[in-house]
Amino acid sequence: MGCLQRQKNLDQRARPQGLGETEETQRQEAHHSPQGIQVRGQQIASTQGSSPVVTEPVGQSDQEPGVEEAEELRKARVKWPPGNADKQWEQLDEDLEGILEGVLAGSVERKLEALVKVVYNVGLERFGEKELGKGRPQINQPNRREREKQRIRKDLKALRKRWKEASQEEKDALSSLREELRVRLRSLSNAERTRKRRRQKEKKRAEFMSNPFRFTKRLLGAKTSGRLTCSKEEAESYLQKTHGDVEREVPLEDRPKDEFPDPEQPTRELDCSELKLAEVKDVIRKARAGAAPGPSGIIYRVYKKCPRLTRRLWSLLKVVWRKKKLPQGWKKAEGVFCPKQENARGIEQFRTISLLSVEGKIFFAVLAKRLLKYMMDNNYIDTSIQKGGVPGCSGCLEHTSILSQLIQEAKAGKKDLAIVWLDLQNAYGSVPHQLIKVALEKYYVPEPVRLLIEQYMDGLMIRFTVNGYTTSWQRLQKGIITGCTISVILFVAAMNLVMKPALGQARGPKTDSGIRQRPLKAFMDDLTVTTESVISARYVLRSLSKAASWARMKFKAKKCRKLVMRRGKICDKLQLEVQGERIPAIAEQPIKSLGKKFDVKLSDKKNIEEFKQQMRDGLEAIENSELPGRYKVWCYQYGLLPRAVWPMTMYDIPLTVVEEVERRVSRHLRKWLGVPPGLTSIGLYSKTAKLQLPLTSMEEEYKVTKARAQLMLQESRDELVSQAGIRLRSGKTWAAAEAVASATSRLKHRDIVGVVAQGRRGFGAGREGTQRWGTASPRERRELIQKEVRQQEEEVRRSRAVSQGVQGAWTRWEGVRERKVMWNELMYSEPSKIRFLLKSVYDLLPTAANLKRWRKKDEDKCELCGKTGNLSHVLTSCPVALGKGRYTWRHNQVLKVIASAVEEQITENKVKGKQRKGLQFISFVKEGWKGKSKEKKERERIGIIASARIPPNNHSPGSEWPSLSPRWLETYCNKGRNVKESQFAADDGEWRAESDPLAMEEYREDFTFEESIENEAVCQIRKQIYEKITVKVIKHLSLLQQNFCTRLALRAVRTEDSRHHCN
Repeated sequence: MGCLQRQKNLDQRARPQGLGETEETQRQEAHHSPQGIQVRGQQIASTQGSSPVVTEPVGQSDQEPGVEEAEELRKARVKWPPGNADKQWEQLDEDLEGILEGVLAGSVERKLEALVKVVYNVGLERFGEKELGKGRPQINQPNRREREKQRIRKDLKALRKRWKEASQEEKDALSSLREELRVRLRSLSNAERTRKRRRQKEKKRAEFMSNPFRFTKRLLGAKTSGRLTCSKEEAESYLQKTHGDVEREVPLEDRPKDEFPDPEQPTRELDCSELKLAEVKDVIRKARAGAAPGPSGIIYRVYKKCPRLTRRLWSLLKVVWRKKKLPQGWKKAEGVFCPKQENARGIEQFRTISLLSVEGKIFFAVLAKRLLKYMMDNNYIDTSIQKGGVPGCSGCLEHTSILSQLIQEAKAGKKDLAIVWLDLQNAYGSVPHQLIKVALEKYYVPEPVRLLIEQYMDGLMIRFTVNGYTTSWQRLQKGIITGCTISVILFVAAMNLVMKPALGQARGPKTDSGIRQRPLKAFMDDLTVTTESVISARYVLRSLSKAASWARMKFKAKKCRKLVMRRGKICDKLQLEVQGERIPAIAEQPIKSLGKKFDVKLSDKKNIEEFKQQMRDGLEAIENSELPGRYKVWCYQYGLLPRAVWPMTMYDIPLTVVEEVERRVSRHLRKWLGVPPGLTSIGLYSKTAKLQLPLTSMEEEYKVTKARAQLMLQESRDELVSQAGIRLRSGKTWAAAEAVASATSRLKHRDIVGVVAQGRRGFGAGREGTQRWGTASPRERRELIQKEVRQQEEEVRRSRAVSQGVQGAWTRWEGVRERKVMWNELMYSEPSKIRFLLKSVYDLLPTAANLKRWRKKDEDKCELCGKTGNLSHVLTSCPVALGKGRYTWRHNQVLKVIASAVEEQITENKVKGKQRKGLQFISFVKEGWKGKSKEKKERERIGIIASARIPPNNHSPGSEWPSLSPRWLETYCNKGRNVKESQFAADDGEWRAESDPLAMEEYREDFTFEESIENEAVCQIRKQIYEKITVKVIKHLSLLQQNFCTRLALRAVRTEDSRHHCN
């Protein structure tokens, strides 16, 4: 009965209800059909609130070919729980397993459709709808100040009219009254501006805390921005023109074998076995959890957090693979327009990104991996030419580095060089499906897989939602869907047919190292022709033009650029053409290819200036963000610094420029942290100091970036790159190649030395987790090199700190543990705490000695005792402050509260112990219940302290339990208060008070009493106190903050002062 009842409850949860509709109750004994599961949460596509229009079937309407009316509305997004809500995800997975066990029936298409609908409906019902772009309603009603300002303005207007009609005697009084009203109006205006400014700051802080990364991205300015302004008819016309193809069913012309030679037969066949669970899990694991959902309304996170649902999906995907019949829902995509540039407005300035169902993307991602492995194993993809879509290949860096190397060698050696950057017009959206079919046949892809891909491409449909309206379904008659997981490898295979004939038309240039490069380089649709002469470039362009025309694709000549060098100098007299159109020279307009800009000067001077301007603008934007200083520091670390990594990688920026930028950055960081401008940069970026901040030095990041890029070029899998002798230029003071060689030598030497014993640890300790250079993989070697470069930079900072007399005093501290300030502490703690920490560790507090050093004071004597008022004296060594109990006053206040709490509980326990004498009755407990008395519950709530007792010195069984002496409490909490004058002795590193016999006697009594009560019960009491009482006490004592914050500094200065007195 229990199982049936649970199944009934689960089925009731799964039963969907329409918006404001009812549904007939279904029989629980029968299986649920997918048609009975309605989709909830559908939102109206149009913002006008009109009812949906019933349209005719496709074949009976008079609409244009390839266009279908929208049959269903877009689903509302589900507010799925966060990734760390494990209990909610586990419960959801368990409930879905029980629901789907009784719901899924019929063919695999119906099962997949039912699975998607059940998961979506259960998620929508349980977690609700995600609100997009909805904020609090704006109230336009004027506030109290605004109403008073309006009244004052009316009064001023009336007084002005009356002043004109008044006599001379009345004018003076009216003028005085008008002046009073003006003063009041100015006061109200200032107060209102202050209020608005305060509200604006609060709004920005709340927006930052809700999503710091999104706020920082908007603050620093997105590289692409804009809003599409067009009507529904214009959007549909553009989509029909872009994705429509009247020649879709017309096969491509047959080309001669000499121009288009067939590839060799494959040596390794394509894996056509059933989908494995490990493949599906690997795709889900690597997918982005926060990706936008497609028509199914489900995101990757659902399958990441629900393993049972993933296994059930895998079982259905196996059936789809076996039957080779795709569900219709996988062929529909929700399109989104994304701007290509800043301030985009027209539809031509936007590119399309499609959102497909997650289930179909998982299926085709497995197929894409198998197809890519098949192409790579049979050498159908030449990575020296095409580097796009190939995993583990840094195509942008390698291609641009080779081009830069060829240009610099041509300038230095006075050689001839011809480079042409080509751009295909709407390459992804215009590649014909017939070209993809020919490519699959040419590369001997098995027929079942080809038919499966053709079935997918034949039924693709897409629609877009713009400005509140949704377009009709548009059939994708040409081009590929950019959000599809299999589209990348299909596009690469199609582009290979276009590029292959041009490779045999000319030879590529030769580098100074003797390596001859290929005449054509590609990264997806970005093609670059590199030859030693203009004649060779013309042959290659002629072949590319013929191949592109055969493939029904077109080059956009006005976006192409050419660079012709004769004897090391630019020559613009020679012209080049592609498909009959002239190619502009690079002197007319620079070009940005694969993330790097090339101009007529053939140097990075302009790019360096843009980099410096970018950093200045970023710092200024963060400065004017009206955020607290610690939030601005976060914006730099996770917003501005990552944006600077790419320019530092691609351009030849000297180290001196980076040092200049870092000085500017350090000034802003000191200002945002609230520390003096004289604080050394070591205090900001050091990772081995006694106080470490979570900040990264730009100079360190620059060196690590250059070292990583140099290592990637040296260890590239493309021999034409690794043997080209590329050396990244970084100025005269530091060289990336030498830094990599030095780090490699140190790592090899470390392997020879082995694990060195440290301290009292035994031989071989610390061997676990230590990566050796000899056994490391290429990726692990890059990580070791980067870590070694960071360590070398830290050694330089350490050596600079040793040479600093005042701010480097922490290098001479002994017995002080390092403290790392994490982001959680930096973001949520008081700013004064961080300021005091930095100032105390680096001796920047306004002590008497520092004030004299800064020429703010004539003497460096302590105002209390007259001794030298340095940092250690003020914090721990002043005898007058110690005698008055200033150092321990705050801590003693805590001890007073703790001691009173212990005394109160002990007294309460004594009373309860006396009341327990006599008969004890047992309360009745029902069957299956667990009962506890109120007294026992109370004792369990407060823990071990409920049984606290203080035994006497000679305690015997049956004797009374004495209470804590009030005199002892007062003496213990005020220990040191009666010391009139203290002398410090350094015997065995201890402090002693020897001047006051009464104080010494009280100390001896205290120590004797403490020794008498040191038993197991008291130790447990203390532990319980510190866990449950001290935290509550500290929350209400704000004066304790600096006492706890200076604990690190106190330990350090005590060690320093002790050594000073010993000397």
